[in-house]
Amino acid sequence: MTVKNDELIAAGFSSKEIERIKRYTATGDSLDRVLLDLSRYFKMFVWVTTVMVVITILSTILGSTTQTISSAIAAAFLVMVFLLVMPIKVGYKSWKLLKTNANDFDRG
Repeated sequence: MTVKNDELIAAGFSSKEIERIKRYTATGDSLDRVLLDLSRYFKMFVWVTTVMVVITILSTILGSTTQTISSAIAAAFLVMVFLLVMPIKVGYKSWKLLKTNANDFDRG
């Protein structure tokens, strides 16, 4: 499936975000592939953040105060790095677009 600008706008992408995605396609990948990669970045962010929160909760229940503080700082630092390095907002919108058009996109 070929995604068009109108479909991206309908999915909630701003014109600035569309231009950002178009810059990713300059590497030679198709727009569909770029959206799939951005979606995977978002899913990875969710999984890693969830695991870090679970570790922090377990260290609160089972560990000492020092372990709780260190795991909370590590989780906060990791989330900040993700927010600075990865396009989380664009990844979420890509994930949402792929989720609504699941049968139209190549999963490979």
